[in-house]
Amino acid sequence: MGHLRLVDGLRAVAAGLVLVSHVGFWTGASRIDLVGGLVARGDAGVAVFFAISAFLLLRPAIGRGLDGAQGPRRSTGVYAAHRAARILPAYWLALAGVLAAAVLIPSAGGLGGAGKVLAQVLLLQGYTGEYYQSFTQTWSLTTEVTFYVLVPFLGAALAHVLGRRGGVRGVRSLLAATVAVGLLGLVVQAAAAAWTRAGSDGGAGVLATSVLGHLAWFGVGVLVALLTEARRRGIGPLVTRPAVAAVWDSRPTLVLLAVVTFVVASSPVAGPRDLAVPTLGQAVAKEGLYALFALFLLAAAVREPAAGTPAGVIARAGVTRWLGDISYGVFLWHVLVLQVLFAVTGATVFAAGFWWVLYATVGFSVALASASWWLVERPILSAVHGRTARDTATRA
Repeated sequence: MGHLRLVDGLRAVAAGLVLVSHVGFWTGASRIDLVGGLVARGDAGVAVFFAISAFLLLRPAIGRGLDGAQGPRRSTGVYAAHRAARILPAYWLALAGVLAAAVLIPSAGGLGGAGKVLAQVLLLQGYTGEYYQSFTQTWSLTTEVTFYVLVPFLGAALAHVLGRRGGVRGVRSLLAATVAVGLLGLVVQAAAAAWTRAGSDGGAGVLATSVLGHLAWFGVGVLVALLTEARRRGIGPLVTRPAVAAVWDSRPTLVLLAVVTFVVASSPVAGPRDLAVPTLGQAVAKEGLYALFALFLLAAAVREPAAGTPAGVIARAGVTRWLGDISYGVFLWHVLVLQVLFAVTGATVFAAGFWWVLYATVGFSVALASASWWLVERPILSAVHGRTARDTATRA
């Protein structure tokens, strides 16, 4: 299936959007008219991350199903080892910094009880609702890891349906099912908003940020995987519907659609920019618009660009791969960097200069993420991949 180099760059875009949204929130810039709306909606980067995960992790199973469930299937143990190596070492390193800040910065609120610390260690904070000020963004990791647990079962189900029903019928059925599941996610968001407005003491927030609440975002990844893998085998809407294929093959059109969707999402239709409770319609609109945003960007990234084109130059640039490699570290470290910056400089939350905070946050976050990648993540990933490859070869 090959490595998709533009997806590396898309990871970096997603991490950058999340970083900008937090800088806007901490500095108060998200309150500024139209520009503030654009800044605040950077949290759409999380939708992009979820869509990428679903696409990359379920695409192999979809391909096996379309080929009649033939071909190699990676063991669950190898899959779990690879996911753990990618997520946990960098996470625990950043968590150590977060815990140190909680102790050393007076305004950070302290460590809290042992249960709170243990929940962070085990990535359960998305279920407990207890966060450190500099790790609030990690609700999405609870959701992501929950999805990782489900992937072997989802992959087996997708491969079974495609293998049993046959290519054309299977693709048609799963496309319809994926859309239906995405719509269910929108219903869950509406239910969570209604529960919040009724006075939920935290359960609504857990539901809204769960896998169920973000079925539409994960569904985007499945949808793109189905369409692209079906097309490789000469079936599906991208083969039978030229108008759909024309839009899909036009990267500038897809990017433009993503930009337009993002601008619409920055308007009041997607709800408040702060922590105020949205209406049911606003909650659904925000979730749906973010799903479309992720869909257009992922669709633009999954087709390898021709050499010499602007997209080809970006895809083949070493900096694109590097930014993709450190994107997870940037995601992990940037809120801690914000907390330390405000503590050291004495800047006032919601009333600080946006640009100097942004420059400083980007600089320190990239530095920390690069160190994490080269000193921790890359060596561990290489060791785990090498070990599992040797074990697989031995068993074969």
